[in-house]
Amino acid sequence: MKLYINMMEAMVEDELDKMGDSLGCCLCDQCRGDIAAYALNHLPPRYVVTKAGGAISKADSLRIQHLTDVRTAVLQAAHMVGQNPRH
Repeated sequence: MKLYINMMEAMVEDELDKMGDSLGCCLCDQCRGDIAAYALNHLPPRYVVTKAGGAISKADSLRIQHLTDVRTAVLQAAHMVGQNPRH
């Protein structure tokens, strides 16, 4: 059992869900995975071990600049994947 998680993965997935239709690209499983991977490779990881740590990291993630960084990375990823889909 893994004792740590990268909170950034959940944040990218959440933003991808919220932004979905406005991204203007395919969102099949392959493209969605490519978008998430590209975005995560351009964002700093946010690893946590405990549930309390997850709550602190989640609260920190609500800062406007941090959300802007995640949304920007998702938009850039969607643009790149949209131009070079692998499906």
